[in-house]
Amino acid sequence: MVTLDKINERIKQSKWTKLYVVSACLQGLTIIVLQTTIAYFNTAQVYKGLESQVASYDLSDFESKMIELAVDRLRRIKWENIAFIGFQCWFVGMAFDATIYQNAAEVIALAVMNLACAIFGALEVIDGKKWLRTLSEIRDNHQIPIITTPIQTAFYVEIVLSIMVGLYALVFAYLSYAVVKEFGWVIYKKIGADIAIQRMYRTLQLFVLALKIDIFIEFLVSVFYLIQFALKENFSSWMAYVFVVITILMLPMLYFGRVAVAGESRIKMTIFILFQLVVVFQLVLIANDAMKRDEHWYTWICFVILGMMIALTTAGLGVVCIQNFDKGLKRYIQRGAEKKEMLNQQAVIQKDRSEAWNIDED
Repeated sequence: MVTLDKINERIKQSKWTKLYVVSACLQGLTIIVLQTTIAYFNTAQVYKGLESQVASYDLSDFESKMIELAVDRLRRIKWENIAFIGFQCWFVGMAFDATIYQNAAEVIALAVMNLACAIFGALEVIDGKKWLRTLSEIRDNHQIPIITTPIQTAFYVEIVLSIMVGLYALVFAYLSYAVVKEFGWVIYKKIGADIAIQRMYRTLQLFVLALKIDIFIEFLVSVFYLIQFALKENFSSWMAYVFVVITILMLPMLYFGRVAVAGESRIKMTIFILFQLVVVFQLVLIANDAMKRDEHWYTWICFVILGMMIALTTAGLGVVCIQNFDKGLKRYIQRGAEKKEMLNQQAVIQKDRSEAWNIDED
């Protein structure tokens, strides 16, 4: 059981673990403030009444369509900002989790995801520039008194955000490298020198890590799709209702997967893997829908593809874990009551062996 004393001990274990956690917290705070600012100014642009401002001007069909898309984009961008804010909260929590449980695989994955976040930040700048340029061109071509100050301010903040995320990603990558080296002996001390057991344990760690990532990305993409698209279209397709059922089952099934692998249950793991393949199919349909839309929302498309890749990876790791069942790993991965029960069973077995030796000596 993890106690406050153990949490404090693990975080303060060395200067690298302390810097690692502090860096994650500072990054989370900085990005949350910048994303909140971007959401505020983009929303303020919508309140300027773009559609009413251009209604009396003779715009082409293409320009009218672009104004409509711009307004729709600005109205929903707050959800994108909320997603990034949610990611940062999740990221900070995962950084603490990786430090407390000394999980090297988790540290490496967080570093990679942080670099991916830097790419998303650059895409946000590209998207912001696109809509700023669109509104500015329509304003200049027809001499429309459109006030673009809010979206322009948001664009500048997006540039700052992109730079800050990139810098934090580099710093975090270096700290992750130092922390991983420090955690190198943890698996050896817990598992021992058996290479086969170590390999199976690392695979299990990767599977559990994938489940933690799925909690955020897989679930987020599904919920976001239902809010932004299915709900807006009044659930006009039967697939939307299927997606609701899948989304409701996601979090319970991810927990189900964790229980299945800890108990080395082949039937439960097979059920979980089949569900993950259903999720992958759902995400393929969402990606296909996203690419067909006129606005080409790059950040959203990347999130969907990332969710698809991680869900597929989770299923693949689940298959590998099944192949490792009943090979001696189970006793190393129990927690809580299960771990206590297994330790008691081992103590009884050890006691019986000791008594047997005593009888032989007599």
